[in-house]
Amino acid sequence: MHRAARLQNPVCHRQFSSATFLSFSNGLTENNAPISPAHATLRNLLATTEASPNRIWISYTTAINLAGVDELDLQTHQSVLRRCAPTLNQVRWSHQKRYLSVAKPVPGHVHETRFQGVIRNILSMGFRPSREDYHFILAQFAAAGHSIGSINVYEEMLKSTRFQPDSVTVALVLQSIAHRLVLPERKADRGETLNHARRLLKRLLDDMQRVEMPWTSTNMDLTVRIMKHTSDLEGFETLLRLGYGIDLQFPDRLALGSQPNTLLPFNLHTLNTVIDMYGRNGSTSKLVTAFEVLTVPLPDAQKHFATSFEDEDDFGVTPSDSIASFKYPSAEPNTTTFTFLLRHISHHKKMTHLVRHYLLQAIKLDVQASRALRAKLVVTPNILDVPAPRMSVSRAMFVSVFGASNRNKKATLMRWLFERLPAVIRRKKSDVLHISNFIRHLQKVGRWPQAQKPRTSSGFKPRVFVPRSDQDIVEVNGIGEHPADADSALAVNSFHQQTHPVYIPKPIDLKLHLRILKRDIADLTAFYTYARVGLARTIERTKDIIGRRVWKGKDVYIRSGADGKPKVGYPKMRTQVSKEMWRQTVNYKPKLKTRFARPPSHFFHKTVRQQFWQETKSIKERPLEGKTVSPEAITSFVQTGRPQKPT
Repeated sequence: MHRAARLQNPVCHRQFSSATFLSFSNGLTENNAPISPAHATLRNLLATTEASPNRIWISYTTAINLAGVDELDLQTHQSVLRRCAPTLNQVRWSHQKRYLSVAKPVPGHVHETRFQGVIRNILSMGFRPSREDYHFILAQFAAAGHSIGSINVYEEMLKSTRFQPDSVTVALVLQSIAHRLVLPERKADRGETLNHARRLLKRLLDDMQRVEMPWTSTNMDLTVRIMKHTSDLEGFETLLRLGYGIDLQFPDRLALGSQPNTLLPFNLHTLNTVIDMYGRNGSTSKLVTAFEVLTVPLPDAQKHFATSFEDEDDFGVTPSDSIASFKYPSAEPNTTTFTFLLRHISHHKKMTHLVRHYLLQAIKLDVQASRALRAKLVVTPNILDVPAPRMSVSRAMFVSVFGASNRNKKATLMRWLFERLPAVIRRKKSDVLHISNFIRHLQKVGRWPQAQKPRTSSGFKPRVFVPRSDQDIVEVNGIGEHPADADSALAVNSFHQQTHPVYIPKPIDLKLHLRILKRDIADLTAFYTYARVGLARTIERTKDIIGRRVWKGKDVYIRSGADGKPKVGYPKMRTQVSKEMWRQTVNYKPKLKTRFARPPSHFFHKTVRQQFWQETKSIKERPLEGKTVSPEAITSFVQTGRPQKPT
C-alpha cells in the first residue's frame, strides 16, 4: 500500500521549513535492472540537448510511476537533477521579472520541489548525493536569490559524515544572500531582509572561523558586498585590512600587521564595492581617497623613509625582499566605477569641481579604449584574442553631472556639459561606422560570423585558470552580457576555486559591442535634447529672478562695467542697475510693449505674441465709441503696443 502511494506521488510538494533535504543514509551498491520503455524514453531525452526541462521532468515522473525508483540508476537521477531546471541566466531573469510583477513575492525557487523529489529518490535507493549535486542546487538557489533554501542545504551538508562544506559551498551560499539583497522589494520588507542577511552572514563567518576555513577571493568579494548592503562599515574596513591590506587612513603603505604573502588579490569587483560603500555612507573624503589610491597606488613610503636620512655610518632599516617586490592593491576602473563615483560625488554641493574633473577623466579613458580597440582589431589575427573594452562613457555619467548643476543652479557647469555632449556622440557614431565596416570586411574574407565558445548545459560558464604571473590580468565577470557590476552576483565555479585565481579576460563580441554603442548614442542624443531645455530653463530662471529685483529697484551682484560688458578682473559688488543696462547685460530680445509687469522671458514670447495679435485684431474689427479706427492708429499700436485714443 505504501509502495503504491509512493509511485503515484513520487514528489512531496512542500516548501522548506527547518531543513531542505532528508538526512544522509548509508551508501549501498547500485543494482542493475531491466530497462522499461519509459526508462528508455527518459534516457533518449537525456542524451539530446534540445529537450526542455519540463519535458525531461514529465518523462522522469512517468518512468518512476510506471517502473519504480529502483529501476533508474544513480547516474540517471543525477542527470535529471541537472536537466530539470533552466540555466542560471534564465532563472536569474525569470525571478527578477517575478519580483517586479508581483506585489509581495514569496522567496523561493520555481523548481524547488523537483530538486527535493530527485534527492529523496536518491536517498530512498540507499545512495548518497555527491557534493557536486548539492553545489548545483545551491547555484540554482543563488541565481534565484533563495537564501533560505541555501542555508538549509548548507545545514544538511553540515550533518553529513561523508563530506563537509568547503569554500565553494560557502561561496554559493554567500552568492544567494548577496543576490537576494539586490532584488526589488517593498520598502516595508527591506528591514527584515537586511536583518536576515546579517544573521546568515554572521552564521557563515562563525563557521568559517570555527573550522579555520581559508579565505578565497570570491568569498571575500561576496562578504564585503553583503556588508555594503547591510551598512556594516566597521566590519567592511576590518575585512579590507585583513584580506587586502588596505587602510585608507594610511594609503601609502600596507595596514599594520599585514603580511604580503597572505593577502588576497585586489580585483575590479572589490574596487566597485569599496567606491559604492563609502558613497552610500557619505564618506566623500574616503571615497575620493579610495578611488585615487586603489586605481593608481601611491609609492611605498617605507622605502623613502629607510634611505632618505642615511649617512655613511648609519644603517637604516632596509625593507625585506617580499615587501619590496609586493605590488600594492590596485585595479583598473571601468564604466561602473565612474558611474558610482560621479553619482555619489554629485550629491555634495561643494564638490562640483570634482564632478567635472572625473567626467573629463572618464571621457579621456573612453577615447583611449576606443583607439586601443581599433588597433587590436587590425593587428590581431583571431578576434577571440581581443579583450572586450571595459570603459565607455554612458548617459548615467552625464545625468549625475547634470543633476549636480541643476540642484546647485550652476549654469556654467550645465553649459560646459552641454558643449561636451556633441563630441562624445560624434565619436561614438564614428566607432559604429568603423566596427560596421570591419564586420563587412570580415564577411568578404570569410571570417564572419564570429565563432562562439561552447556553453555547458547546466548554465555554468567555467572560467579558465592560468598560472599566476606578474601581468595585470584581472577578474572579469562572465555572466551573460552584464558588465562587472557591484550589484550583480559573482559567478562561482563549482569545480575550481583557488585562493589566488587569475582569469583570462572576456573576448569581445562585435555584435554586442555594436548594440551597446547604438544604445549609448540613442540615450545621449535624447539626453542632449533634455539638457538643452534644462539649460535654457536654468538661464531664464536666473534672468527672471535677478530681473525682478532690477524691476523693483533692488541691488544685484554684478561683475561688469558701466557699459554693460564684462571686464576681466572687475570686482564683484552689489549695486543698482537700470532696466536698459540690464537688458543689454543679459542680452534680452526686443521687448514687446504689453501689460506684463514681469521682465520678458523666452518661454513667454509665444504668449506675448498671441495676446499682441489678439489686441491688434480687436482694434481692427471693433469700433471705438462708434467711430472707425484710422490706419494711423493701427500703425501706432503696432509700433508702440498701446492703442491710440480716437480723435
